[in-house]
Amino acid sequence: CLRSYPVSANKQTMKSPVLLALVLQALLYGTSAQNLTASKQVWKIGGLAIRGATDFVNRWSPTFADYLNQEVSPLFNPPLTFESIPLNFSSTFLRVEHGTIDFVFTNPSAFSCLESEFDVSAIVTLRNLRRGIELTKFGGIVFTRENNTEINTIADLRGKIVEAVSISGLGAAQMQWRLLTENGLDLMTDPAQVRFSFNQKKIVHDVRRGDVDVGFVRTDMIETMDANGETSESYFKVINKQNITIDGNAFPFRISTILYPEWSLGALPQVMGEDYRVAEEVAKALMRVNSTMTSALAAGYSTWQAPISYMTLRAMQEALGWIQFNSTSNKWKCMRSDDLYEAIICPSGYYKLKRDVVDAQCGLLGSEYQCPSGYKCLCRPCRKADEVEVVHEGNRSFSCQKMGICASSEQLAKTNLFITDNLERNQNLTYKLHVARGHIVYDTHPKEGTIVPINNQYNLTLATPEMGDNVLELSIAGTQIPNSPILLRVTERTCEEGYQADSQGDCKATVKIIYLPEWFRGLSFFLFLLNVFLALGFMAWTFVSRNHPIVRASQPTFLYLVGIGCIMSSTSILTVGFDDKDYSDDTLDKVCMANIWFYCIGFGLTVSALYSKTYRAKCLMIDKMNAKKARHVVVSIYQYFTYIGAAVALEMIVCLIWSAYDPLEWRRSCASGTEDNFCKSIGKCSSGTGLNFVTAILVLHFVFLCYLLWMCYEVRNIPAEFAEHKWITASTVSSIEIIALVPFLVAITWQETITSTLITTLALFFNDFGVLVMIFVPKIAMMYQKHTEETESQENMLFNMRRKVRLGITSRRNTRNASQFDTNVQSRGGIPSQVVINSTAGPPPSQQALDEKSEVNTSTPQRQSEGRSIELKRI
Repeated sequence: CLRSYPVSANKQTMKSPVLLALVLQALLYGTSAQNLTASKQVWKIGGLAIRGATDFVNRWSPTFADYLNQEVSPLFNPPLTFESIPLNFSSTFLRVEHGTIDFVFTNPSAFSCLESEFDVSAIVTLRNLRRGIELTKFGGIVFTRENNTEINTIADLRGKIVEAVSISGLGAAQMQWRLLTENGLDLMTDPAQVRFSFNQKKIVHDVRRGDVDVGFVRTDMIETMDANGETSESYFKVINKQNITIDGNAFPFRISTILYPEWSLGALPQVMGEDYRVAEEVAKALMRVNSTMTSALAAGYSTWQAPISYMTLRAMQEALGWIQFNSTSNKWKCMRSDDLYEAIICPSGYYKLKRDVVDAQCGLLGSEYQCPSGYKCLCRPCRKADEVEVVHEGNRSFSCQKMGICASSEQLAKTNLFITDNLERNQNLTYKLHVARGHIVYDTHPKEGTIVPINNQYNLTLATPEMGDNVLELSIAGTQIPNSPILLRVTERTCEEGYQADSQGDCKATVKIIYLPEWFRGLSFFLFLLNVFLALGFMAWTFVSRNHPIVRASQPTFLYLVGIGCIMSSTSILTVGFDDKDYSDDTLDKVCMANIWFYCIGFGLTVSALYSKTYRAKCLMIDKMNAKKARHVVVSIYQYFTYIGAAVALEMIVCLIWSAYDPLEWRRSCASGTEDNFCKSIGKCSSGTGLNFVTAILVLHFVFLCYLLWMCYEVRNIPAEFAEHKWITASTVSSIEIIALVPFLVAITWQETITSTLITTLALFFNDFGVLVMIFVPKIAMMYQKHTEETESQENMLFNMRRKVRLGITSRRNTRNASQFDTNVQSRGGIPSQVVINSTAGPPPSQQALDEKSEVNTSTPQRQSEGRSIELKRI
């Protein structure tokens, strides 16, 4: 609406007819010519000339050159010049890619590609005028001669000669191609021949004469030719005829496919940047065109409108594979039609024949399939095959399939495979041969290599002694081929009587029994004695020094229990080295469960003693000073034995259940990876549910250790003379690491008896050794440490620094709380009397005054101080 807005007092309201005309011009053209500028003067509009350059100039220059120069150029200062340039499919993509045009007018298929690849933006869509009817969409038809009784459905196109305009044509090729795929056929595999005439009128005449069986053209082509007297609609019948409505009305022409958007005018990215006003004015001008104007009459259209959606077209192109995503460049890219061979898209499961085969294919089928002059033809250029074909020399007609038996041979016999890459990548092939049975791959170092292609073909020769279904992985250019991996079955080598092939293919017979070496028994005995002597020595030192203040503060009773626990668990170091070389199976059955009992009871006794020792120190040093907890603190050391008894009882319950339900037994078996009749015999303590019980014990021990760590954290502020929490923490963390790491190492070395047993032995030794050293050695060092005035002064300084830091934190916290309180009171209009008094009382109290106040607070009430003094003496 036009409104009259008031201006300043010395100016009149706008009522002049001249000014009103300027307002109308601004509404129509967006702004005055004096305000619009552009980065350049000459603007080029490229258009797809499907009927030749001359036809394009005659039909479209009146719109893109004459009309725009008349309507848009005067809006800019300096005025712009628009030029129309006829292009073909190839030059369209090149021009857009290099940015040598500014706008592009092309068919919807090409526009969708340009939009995906080069970010071209549609600014208007053509409203075409077909036989006096405005349309923004069109479709394609599949037609044959009216008297052709052999072709009535899409399925009847199989084995027939089909003619289209070009492989990249939309209304006369790609729409019908998509229709075929929706009905289970494909243009590249099912028709006997596909001809491309590059002229839709030729297609109509060729079908009429019977040169081809079926034709593809856009909607209204036959009706228009009939109206012009070039042919008659009655000569043809439409296959898969559809009843479609558009804008609420029946579509006016015969059609076989769905509808797709009409042609559009797109702007390149550089136009949509700083020069967006040029695109805006071009769009406005085109949308003002009507069917009576010279520009519209010349090209045979009605007008232009805002761009419509091209999503259905994009979906069609993706379904056909005409537009594909390139993972390397991370961009979408359309196929190009410059080279017909390169534009061939085979359906899934089919692969393109070689170029020379495709070129000669039609001629080999007979004279009726000879490609006429001026046409291009394809005769089933795709062959059903694997992406990469792998065949064995013994059966070249069979392509090896994924996880199928490709070839069978004896140990060390050569297997020759011939491999063809139908994608013609001409890249190196890499292979890996794994030893496997069933679904389990045993080897970690597969046999591998690389083969250079010769004309996209590879010859692979393999020989392996590994019997079973060996897994062969094949990759080209770093990507595993679809039918990989395949299986190569290797059977036992045939040997002379009395001999049998071993895992390496050598003919011999042997059974090897693996025993623990003599040095291992000596090592385990030495480690056991070392821990025992350490434990006994530390216990003896504790007894001798039991009256020393350091030892008394360390609660020697618990130290004795720690030593006993380490001796018991270390006993399993000795027994784990037994095998059936010197002992009977019955004896070893008992030894197997004895190992578990010794380890569990010793571990439970050690950890629970450390926990009880630390917990008692917490109760006496921390809880006793807490008024709420002091009444419940137990002083007697023997009442803390309940924790030790509970821990040992839990360990014994697990061991009893295991011993009663499914005890460990000494068993010999062949190590995994050995072949039948070749046995690498290894002896182990095992049972059907052994893993479950081991897991339960490890989880229980982990819980114990976590409780001990938590208790060490609770007593972190108690001096080391009473609770050596740092050293207990260190030994506990070490035990947790052993529990976490050793089962994994034993599992991966389970088939190597010596290795797995050595790992177990060392784990048992270091677990107890670490506890003994970290608990007793620091105490011995503390006992003999000399205290001088200098060391005492250092300790006092550290203590005072810590005290001052804590008092400083408390002081700042109190000051911050007081400040917050004052702020709250003042915001309510009042000032507390205490604040007023403090404000007049001089400077804030000194640090010395705060320290004195703190001492007074910490020393009251008197009864509490006396009680703590008595308790400290008792401790």
